[in-house]
Amino acid sequence: MQKVKFLLRQGFGGQTKFRSFFNTFNSLLIFLTFAFLLLPFSNVLAADFKTDYQVDYNLSQSQNNLNSQVNFKIKIINLKSDLYVNRFAISFPNTFSINNLKTSDDNGFINPKITTDEEKTKIELEFSNPAIGKDSVNTFFLNFDQANLFKINGKVWEVVLPVIENTQNESYKVTVNLPETTNKKISISKPKPDSVSGNKITWNNPITKTIYAVFGESQVYQAELTYHLKNDQIYPIFTEIAFPPETNYQKIFLQLINPAPESVRLDEDGNYLGKYFLKPLETRTIIYKSLIEVYSKTRDDATPYFRTTINQQKNYLLTAKKYWQINKVDLIKNINNPKGIYDFVTNTLKYNYNKINSDNKRLGADIVLSNPDQAVCLEFSDLFVGIAREKGIYSREVEGYGFSLDPKLQPISLSSDILHAWPEYFDSKTENWIAIDPTWGNTSGIDYFSSFDLNHIVFVIHGKTPDYPLAAGMYKIENSRDVLIKPVVDKPVEKKEIILEGIDFPTTISDKKSYQGKFIIKNNGSSYLWQIPVVLKANNINIEKEKFVIPVLAPFEKKSIFFNFSSQKENKRIQGVLMINVLQKQLLEQKINVIPFIFTLISKFFIVLLGLSILFLIFRIFTLRFGGFRKTERHDH
Repeated sequence: MQKVKFLLRQGFGGQTKFRSFFNTFNSLLIFLTFAFLLLPFSNVLAADFKTDYQVDYNLSQSQNNLNSQVNFKIKIINLKSDLYVNRFAISFPNTFSINNLKTSDDNGFINPKITTDEEKTKIELEFSNPAIGKDSVNTFFLNFDQANLFKINGKVWEVVLPVIENTQNESYKVTVNLPETTNKKISISKPKPDSVSGNKITWNNPITKTIYAVFGESQVYQAELTYHLKNDQIYPIFTEIAFPPETNYQKIFLQLINPAPESVRLDEDGNYLGKYFLKPLETRTIIYKSLIEVYSKTRDDATPYFRTTINQQKNYLLTAKKYWQINKVDLIKNINNPKGIYDFVTNTLKYNYNKINSDNKRLGADIVLSNPDQAVCLEFSDLFVGIAREKGIYSREVEGYGFSLDPKLQPISLSSDILHAWPEYFDSKTENWIAIDPTWGNTSGIDYFSSFDLNHIVFVIHGKTPDYPLAAGMYKIENSRDVLIKPVVDKPVEKKEIILEGIDFPTTISDKKSYQGKFIIKNNGSSYLWQIPVVLKANNINIEKEKFVIPVLAPFEKKSIFFNFSSQKENKRIQGVLMINVLQKQLLEQKINVIPFIFTLISKFFIVLLGLSILFLIFRIFTLRFGGFRKTERHDH
C-alpha cells in the first residue's frame, strides 16, 4: 500500500491516503480547512495525483445584504495507474455561513456526511463510481449559498477570500461574478486579477495568502469627533487642535465645528489646525462633524499641491527624530528600498494583542528591534519610518482611524477610541505619497504595500515631529468615547463659498501716485479649495499684478492679498472701477475717483488757506471778546 501525505497552506490543510487497486482498497480522505485567519504549514507534495480547484462566487444583492451562491469544482487527476481517490472531505469554520448545500460527482448527486464541532463543520463525500487508471479524472461538485463572505461597507463592497497554496501538480482558479444590474467596478485588488470582463473577475493561481478586493471607487464616512480642552494655568492661553485634513486620497465635507475656532491654519505637514483661546482654568468642549470621502485613486485637484510642498518638507523628512532613531544599523545593512523595509518590518515584528487594552507605552524604532514581540501599530510605523530615513527615503507617520471588518485580522490600537497608525513614503517616480500598512500586512496576510484600501481615515500627519499634533481622540480629560466613525451611503454635497474681509484701499486717488491695497479671502465653504484663481480687473485704473493663485484654502482659513494700483490717465478728473473676481465670480465692484495732481495741489493750497483763515478768525474773535492784551498800570501812593 502506498501512502502520500500533504498539507495545503493558508487554511487549507489535510491528509490523503491512496491505495493500489491490485491490493486491498483503502479510503482516501482530503481535508480542506476554509478559514480567514491563515497560517503557513509545512508543505508535503503529493506527486501521485493532480488537483484542480475552480471556485465561482455568484453575487446577488438583497437590500443592504450581499448573498453569494458558491460553486466548488474539484478535479482529482490520477497520475499513476495503480492509484485512485475514493473519498474526500472539506471543512468550513462555523463562522462561515452555509445554506442549501448540494453535492455531486461525475455520476450525479451524492449524499454528504456532515459533522459539526465547536470550531468547524466537516463535509465528507464519497465517489459513487470513481474512474480508475492513469490520467483518469474524478470530480466533486459542491454548491451552496453563503451570506456573510462579501460585505457591504457603506458605498463599497468588500471581500477577503482565502487562497490555497499552489504546487506543481495543482491549479487554482477563483472567479467572482457581480450582479448584472450593478455598476460597481473593482477598484482595489490584492493581488491584481488576471482578467476583468464586464462583471466577471478572475484570478488564476494566486500566490498570496488571500484575495482582498474592493468594488467601488470611493467610501464615505460620517465622522463625529469630540475634543476636550482644559487650561490648568492661572493665566489665559491659546491652544491648537487638529481636525481631519484633506490629502491626495481624502476629502472633507465639513458640517459643523462648534464653537468655531479663533483662526485656522495648515502646518508644514498639511495638518488642519484650529486655534482656541482659553481663560484661566477654563475647560471647553469642541464638537466636529463632517463627511469624509476616501478615494482609491489620487485626486486630480489636490495632488499638484502635495507635489510642490515636498520641496519645503525635504529638509526634515530624513531627520532621525525621537522614536525614529536606528542604532542597530547592522540589522538593516542589506535593505535599500521601501519594499525591502516593508518586508523586514512585517517579518520581524509580532503584533501584541495584549497591549491594545493596556497602558500602551510607545517604544520607538530602536527599542522595538530589541523587543519585536511588543509591537502594535505605532511600533510597526515607527520602525518603517526609522529605517526609511536611515536609508535616505522620505517618510512620515500618519495617525487616524482604521475601519476594520475583523479586528483580529486588521487590529486597532492606541486608545479606547480605536485609533490606528501607518507610515507613508514619498515615491520619486510617481511624485506621490504612498500609504502602506505593515501592521495589517503582518496580521491579515493581505498585501498592504503594492496597494492600499478605503478603510484608513487620516487624522494627523507626523513628518516634522513624531508626536505633534495630537490626533482626534487624544484630547481627553476623562476616559470618554470621542471618536465616532461609520460608513454611509450618502453622496456628499460640497458647499463652495468665498467671502471678502478686511478690504482696505483708498477710493480717491491722485493721477501721479501709486497706492497699495489689501483684502482678505476667507473660505466659508465645507471643503478645501485648491488652486484658487484671484483676478483683479479695472477700468481707468492700472493694476501692477492682476492675477494671483492661492494654492489651498481650508474651511475658515483666510489669506491676505496685497496689490498696487494707480490711475490710468493723467491730468484728467475721471472715475475708475476696481473689480475683484475669485473662482470666476465677482465679489467686489468699487468705484475709485481719480483727481489730477494739480487739482490736488490747489485743493491742498485752499485747505491750507482755509486753515489759516480759520486761525485768523479765531484770533480776531479772541481779541474782540477779551479786548486783547490788557495794559497794566502802576499807581504810587
